[in-house]
Amino acid sequence: MTALTTRQRDILRLLLDADAPVAAAELAQKMHLTPRQVGYGLRGLKQWLAHRRIELKVTPGVGVELHCSPAENVMLQRELRESSGLQLILEPRQRQQLLALLLLESGEPTIVQQWEQWLAVSRSTVLGDLDVVEAWLAGHGLELERRPNYGIAVCGAEQQIRQALGAWAWGDAAPGLPLTRLSHSHGVTFTLAEDAHLLPVVQRAAEVISRWKMRRLFGQVAYAEKQLGGRFSDDAVLFLALIFAIQTARIDRGCVLEEEPEEIAWLEAHPVWTVAEEMAGRLRWGVGAPWPRAEIASIARYLLAAPRNERWPGDMDIDASFSKLVDGLMRHISRSYDLPSLEHDRMLQDGIVVHTVSAYLRQRFGLWMPPPPAGTTLPKEYAFENRLARELAEQMERELGAHLLDGDIDNIALLLRAAYIRERPYRLSRVFVICPSGMASAQLLLARLRARFPRLGDPEVLSVRELTRRRLDTADLVITTIPLPPELHDSQKVIQVHHLLFPEDVEAITAWLAVR
Repeated sequence: MTALTTRQRDILRLLLDADAPVAAAELAQKMHLTPRQVGYGLRGLKQWLAHRRIELKVTPGVGVELHCSPAENVMLQRELRESSGLQLILEPRQRQQLLALLLLESGEPTIVQQWEQWLAVSRSTVLGDLDVVEAWLAGHGLELERRPNYGIAVCGAEQQIRQALGAWAWGDAAPGLPLTRLSHSHGVTFTLAEDAHLLPVVQRAAEVISRWKMRRLFGQVAYAEKQLGGRFSDDAVLFLALIFAIQTARIDRGCVLEEEPEEIAWLEAHPVWTVAEEMAGRLRWGVGAPWPRAEIASIARYLLAAPRNERWPGDMDIDASFSKLVDGLMRHISRSYDLPSLEHDRMLQDGIVVHTVSAYLRQRFGLWMPPPPAGTTLPKEYAFENRLARELAEQMERELGAHLLDGDIDNIALLLRAAYIRERPYRLSRVFVICPSGMASAQLLLARLRARFPRLGDPEVLSVRELTRRRLDTADLVITTIPLPPELHDSQKVIQVHHLLFPEDVEAITAWLAVR
């Protein structure tokens, strides 16, 4: 088994479980590899299997399959479980992520020669990886110090180190897949844990990650929600549990934050302080001395700045300028749509507040938090909402210094569209139906339209001769059973259908109404 790598082992496992040929592209997708990487792994695996008189067949256009008996399948499964003679070959992104983690966690400088041994690579490879890590650390306000006869170490404030660790675990450390998976059921999982014994650097990383006891902290985050009277977003719950787990592990190692008296005084005057103080006592689990005020303040900062699913009590009291800003934003929205009622749309206002408060506090406290997940972006038909959302974001930044991320702006565009849909007239006021096939056809079409689309109101039937350019300009929608003359065609207002209203006609009208 000495010639089998862990990647080849994982490919073999997939093939052993398959009932039919597996396409190389499917293998690549399941293993998060490129097809080229899969092909390289298959070549080595084929040779390894040949020594066991088992054929690995690769058929273009069909896939990859093992030609082995049920008994041989069982034998291979057992050999994979029992073998310890595997090779763990790290990809560059994996080495770089491991380097970043262990440098952040190391309490003392480490010489390059030591990294060569831990990673089982050359000196030039280590130095190249360090360049990548150094650039990433700089983005988190940290410096990678390299000194001859001294070693390599991360220099920076404890707050920045913790934030970098949180970003690392979230998958921010290097291109490609992160080495951790976060879930509400399992907490943090190290993807290389199964093979940690094969390489010293992976073993060390596994030991670090094992100290992040995330699962026991979900209850503490739920406690904070209950006390503060709101709910965090699902991603925020994951991140808060992660960052509090990292905080606990760092304090256990004697790494504590420096006090910032002015900020602590501000936080102590907020109701969140009592909750953070109680949480600090729970996180200690009755071991050691009480946490210093700076650590309680850290809990309070994250609780206040974490993204929420809804507006929380007291949000508008966090900063005196919030009310004035939000009122101005609502007036701007109302004027932009020419709908006075939008200025008092409570659901829209609450959505604006949620995004404003989180962005403002995130920047006030200098916190790294995961960017909003890629959500729904309104298509080009909604250019108005997309543009208005960016105008609002620019106004927030000018007046409050709160910079909204692209995901926040996309969400505000969705809020705007939803508010407009709530406020717009339910029925269209001017719909014309052009059906020259006769009264019976026109009546049948009208009946079908009224049954399917109440929003169309009471359409007026016209002949082609009666449809003038002026009437077309004042119409909300024209539904016609024949092509209109070029001078009367308007792709934004005219939909051609069959007088029996086929399913594709229903779909076309539904799509038109969805964007109005």
